[in-house]
Amino acid sequence: MLFRDLILESSPQHFWLATGLVALTGVAFFFLAFRWLHRARLIADTPTAKVRSAAQGYVELDGRAQLMDGEPIHAPLSGARCVWYSYKVEKQVTDYEDGHRTTRWQTIESGVSEAIFHLEDDTGRCIVDPEGAEVMPSIRLKWRGQLARPGYAPLQTGFWDSLFSSGPYRYTEYRIEANDPLYAIGQFVSLGSSEGTSFHNEVGDLLIRWKRNRSELLKRFDKNGDGEIDAEEWEIARQHAEREVMASWRKRTKQTEFHLMKKPGYGRPYLLSVVPQGTLTNRYRRKAWIAVLGFLIAGSSTTWALHLRFGSIP
Repeated sequence: MLFRDLILESSPQHFWLATGLVALTGVAFFFLAFRWLHRARLIADTPTAKVRSAAQGYVELDGRAQLMDGEPIHAPLSGARCVWYSYKVEKQVTDYEDGHRTTRWQTIESGVSEAIFHLEDDTGRCIVDPEGAEVMPSIRLKWRGQLARPGYAPLQTGFWDSLFSSGPYRYTEYRIEANDPLYAIGQFVSLGSSEGTSFHNEVGDLLIRWKRNRSELLKRFDKNGDGEIDAEEWEIARQHAEREVMASWRKRTKQTEFHLMKKPGYGRPYLLSVVPQGTLTNRYRRKAWIAVLGFLIAGSSTTWALHLRFGSIP
């Protein structure tokens, strides 16, 4: 057998490298299985709330995506109007090394929309801040072309479309469009607000003002005293900014209440999906069982290789 001969005849360095990689793959499958099963249980066990009556905290909503008033959102590659997008542009690059020619795809531009939009159900509207969300979109397009910015996108792409399209550039665009069904699970808060005010923009503006006064910023948030604001300290600063903006909104108007869905703390998942929650739950369960199978295969392969090489499991 080919694998048997490779295990018995390979050098110790190659054997341990290959065995270690297989074992690490098994560990990765184990953690993926745990993560996806947790997601499935979380979605299945969290009751769906209505916007008007939802409690403050970690909440599941089900409605439709809607654009907010004001400047519309357009996807950069296609120009299509939408409520959310992500995109990537890659260029085919040819490398020559030791007389060998290899080609690869190099990302030259990418981006994700952080503009807020509405989730609307039959009881009201909730502002959705998509920053930090894991998004399952309705539109998934991949195609190729001759320009770094194509200015258009096909209505749909499939296997045959990608097979026969050509060009040195490869484009990927994902979108959620207005009126798409939208399932969301994340942190739900209610805020006093004025018409047309953007919570996300106000938080960003406040952080910019703080950054201009570097000495005061360091004084407030440089907890380890190294003269820099690291990622953890910046997250604390952002949370303080959110609380200050919330307090400002409540003071401006106490009669109108706006609701906001955002990324929760403490590592809880933040999901925005056009896929219904039942389908989403089954999808996560299916992926978890595939990961369990991968873990069992990797574990069995590692055990078999060790037993074959050394005659017993050390």
